[in-house]
Amino acid sequence: MIESTQKPASPAEAVFRLSNGMSVAAIVLAAARLRIADAVGDGHESVADIAAKLDADRDALTRMMRALAAFGIFRQIDPTTYVHTEMSLAMRTDHPERLHDRLMTGGDWGWAMWGKLPEAVRTGERAFDKEYGTDFFSYLDATPDAQDMIYSGVTAWSDQMLPSIVDALDLTGVRTFADMGGGKGALLRMVLQRNPHIEGLLYEDERTLRVVLDDLRMGELSRRCRLASGDFFEKVEHPADLYLFKLTLHMYDDERVARALRNCAQAAAPGARVVIADPLLTDPPVHPFASSMDLHMLLVMGGRERTEGDYKAVFERAGLRFRGVTPTDSVLYLAEGEVVA
Repeated sequence: MIESTQKPASPAEAVFRLSNGMSVAAIVLAAARLRIADAVGDGHESVADIAAKLDADRDALTRMMRALAAFGIFRQIDPTTYVHTEMSLAMRTDHPERLHDRLMTGGDWGWAMWGKLPEAVRTGERAFDKEYGTDFFSYLDATPDAQDMIYSGVTAWSDQMLPSIVDALDLTGVRTFADMGGGKGALLRMVLQRNPHIEGLLYEDERTLRVVLDDLRMGELSRRCRLASGDFFEKVEHPADLYLFKLTLHMYDDERVARALRNCAQAAAPGARVVIADPLLTDPPVHPFASSMDLHMLLVMGGRERTEGDYKAVFERAGLRFRGVTPTDSVLYLAEGEVVA
């Protein structure tokens, strides 16, 4: 066995290795797109058999499998034979954590956007509209495959965090809970299941309301759940004790966020609360996720992630009293404001 003699990285080498992250991501995402993990059985599998299942070039796939094994995705038995590892098993399309859906979220447009980062940093303008000639949501409306891919990926990712969000929510005194832009209603369902005294409101557009979870449409939960369509940037007509925006408002600038918060406040009684569940920026940064997502928002949506100070400013701009930020057992934090008289 050949042992590595690699020396500890110098600062320059450490930065250079970070720059190679693009190639690592490309390898992993290509494996997901090809569905290589699905083509490998429970035992030893030859590259020839995998290539036949995938209709792939045998030599190119041999090189691909070697690269994946170098990152712990599959284990090489010999140069022509591989077996699953826990990491490669997680990439199967039937894995309960739905990693495959999460990996496929960005599609081709995701690669294109990161290539526009220098221009976005120079101009401060979102790159998506310039690249595709339309805004992100209009693009998805016109590209059903991309829309399905991103919805499946974002849902798979956010559903993993639902228990931690609901655990961290302070539902003291809450009789009516409004999930604003709540998709098919997975979070609202969990809130209602855990809190039989609470009535729920799912606020979404008409198209999404047509595919709401059956649990919220019929049966016991439906008796405590209302479905309402509208645009919370224009008007909110439904009073609630707590409004929650999960992974929604970080897609927008401060002006639009303040407008949505203000509309909730105008519909609610004093003492009602509005909670934003999004990543939290910190200075100095303690984890690269939030700051990377912040740049993603700049590129694609023109939105941003926010610091605690940013949240305080936008809540106060909307006329609410800022109550602080609460961590969850996920990458999301709960920023909360209170409606005042």
